Amino acid sequence: MKKTVLLLLLFVASISYAQDISITQSEIFKDSKKNSYLTLTLEAEDGGIVTIRQYHSGFGFKLKGYYIQYFDANLKLINELDYEVKNKTIKNAFLKDGQLHLIEIEEEKKEDRIAINVSSSDLKSLNFTSRNLLTFTEDNVKKYFGIMLFPIWFDNGWNQADGDHMGEVVMSANEQFFAINFDFKNKEKETHKVFVFNNNFDMVYEKLIVKDIEDKLFIYSGFEVDGNDGTIYFLGKAYENGKRKSKKNGKVNYHFELNKINADGEQTVSFKSEENYIESLSIVMNEERLACVGFFGKRETYKLNGVCIYDLNPETLTTNFSKFNEFSAEFMTDKYGNREGKKERKKKKGINNIDFKGLYLMANNDILVNAEEFFITTHMVMGANGSSSMRTVYHYNDIMAMRLDANGDLKWARNINKAQTGTVNSSFTTLPVGESTYFFINCSDKVKKLSADRISFKQTSSKKSNLYAISIDNEGNFDYKKLIDDKDSKVYYKVNDGVINMNNNTVFLLGERKKKGQILKLKVN
Repeated sequence: MKKTVLLLLLFVASISYAQDISITQSEIFKDSKKNSYLTLTLEAEDGGIVTIRQYHSGFGFKLKGYYIQYFDANLKLINELDYEVKNKTIKNAFLKDGQLHLIEIEEEKKEDRIAINVSSSDLKSLNFTSRNLLTFTEDNVKKYFGIMLFPIWFDNGWNQADGDHMGEVVMSANEQFFAINFDFKNKEKETHKVFVFNNNFDMVYEKLIVKDIEDKLFIYSGFEVDGNDGTIYFLGKAYENGKRKSKKNGKVNYHFELNKINADGEQTVSFKSEENYIESLSIVMNEERLACVGFFGKRETYKLNGVCIYDLNPETLTTNFSKFNEFSAEFMTDKYGNREGKKERKKKKGINNIDFKGLYLMANNDILVNAEEFFITTHMVMGANGSSSMRTVYHYNDIMAMRLDANGDLKWARNINKAQTGTVNSSFTTLPVGESTYFFINCSDKVKKLSADRISFKQTSSKKSNLYAISIDNEGNFDYKKLIDDKDSKVYYKVNDGVINMNNNTVFLLGERKKKGQILKLKVN
């Protein structure tokens, strides 16, 4: 029988969890700059671990550099480097044959050019040398992009970048290929240029993607790279009838487009629901499966009723099946307890403030979808002298998880109640392992009882952050256990930017307090 674990089961959970999750911690280290963020974690074949953390400082909190650390398998520090940057960003990185390769974009203002470089070093020395992959100048930009970007582009840096996708670098899951995406502002047409390289840094192909739709009417969703030959799958949302509105005359006013692009050419498929409002879709794929998954609402794109899937043939892009799964009765009870009236209203009208967090395709072709209830409030704060100011509060509330089977049917959907505010130690990191799913959060020891045999994890300050693991098994039952007590730790762990490795069943978290830092490795055995 499915159950929600009560406080009385905490001791039992502690016994079972002790065999499931191993904990490895580095020594406490001190940074010259505080407030760093874990960007990338790489695991070598010999068990060695590389962490890359970015740090910011000065006016505008500008990126100033990266801390690169190389540890052995037990997180004993072997070497480290303060990798200072100026107008340069590490976009991705990978390990190959004992070498660490950093894929970087550098804006060379004096030379009026933008360079895509790879900096490489053996792990023990961290002494990097660079080679150029691409350089964009006034002389060659029309050749690469088919449009003239000067003088605006180089006079104002990345001002012709559309969103955050200028120089986005995505690697294939097996790290055999990587693609660089440039998304440019072109009012008349949605314009991208992609360059695909293998892991020897040979260019496999380049492709200009031009969609016959105004830039403002196309919302780029993302792309993935196939590890077999470097084929990319490119997804976006296209509004119709010249209006960026979800509805027109009471009907859905947009569709989604998926492009398959490789050295041989390009294929495009579009899909649309006439009855449901799909908020957004994301691509998930492995060697044999390709799918687009997201949330949908019956009435609006922001009031959601469930999770949907389009399962596609990777070769032809024909749709194998599409399904729209409503949130289960168990999910609604998790969230609203025995308030039958509210459950009925939400089932009909939809749930808002759902922030998509992650999408994972498992070895058995199950798909896990994660989200968080997130919203922002503002408050007027009055001072003692009669002055006033506005206070912005970021709310990170319930964890939402759904699992679809290989046929796209809902296996289970659960809502884990929590209430957190602020960005310091809120949110969570997810790791799917086999039939189970693990969530790592910071919370108070005072787990709150709710109606209908439910519990809620409560807010705690960074000084009193206890690290917890919550698990959901193959039947949707969940359990929890405290992993690290705040009294036993000199740092709190930033669960909002954890890095996972699904191949090794590991999670890496950065622990921090002021200038003290620590790397934590959690492995699900």
